[in-house]
Amino acid sequence: MKHKTIIQFIFSAFFLIILCSFYFKYFSSNKQSSITQKTNDNSKSLEAKGNLIKDMKYENTDISGNKYFIYSEYGEVDVNNPDIILMNNVFAKVEIFKKDTIYINSFSAKYNLINHETNFNKDVELKYLDHVIFTENMDLSFQKNFAWLYTDVVYKSFDYELFADKIEIDLITKNSKIYTDNNKKIKIIKK
Repeated sequence: MKHKTIIQFIFSAFFLIILCSFYFKYFSSNKQSSITQKTNDNSKSLEAKGNLIKDMKYENTDISGNKYFIYSEYGEVDVNNPDIILMNNVFAKVEIFKKDTIYINSFSAKYNLINHETNFNKDVELKYLDHVIFTENMDLSFQKNFAWLYTDVVYKSFDYELFADKIEIDLITKNSKIYTDNNKKIKIIKK
């Protein structure tokens, strides 16, 4: 009789352990998950708590040897499109043909995991050699090899400052086009 009770107790405890493990694995709201994805032999690792991603890092190299690195202090996956990450406190580095490096900082950005298109916003700062550009918005396209900077654009170098509404930069040739709205003149101040 005592053996039956002991066996029933062991089975009950075993069943409760399995039930609790199942609950904490699939239904607990405080779970922490890790997302890892591989692209072109480069990997990214994201540590998520709920849908918040902390210390998101991504590095990609295209077939021409150009490298793109982006880091975000934190961000979250867009609920409507899981391929989009909304990031805050962003730093990016673009190395073109292993010789030119562009550094980008911004308060926020929208990053596409599939095509690496990035929309930087709020206090965007772009540094290239001795050139610095401040703006409110920047779109970066690796498919088109172009960057568009717009809204309150200020370009600074050793010689002068330039104020415009939009700058287009070809990332391959480094050619730029500068625009203003309503056919206003571009304001240039020589230092």
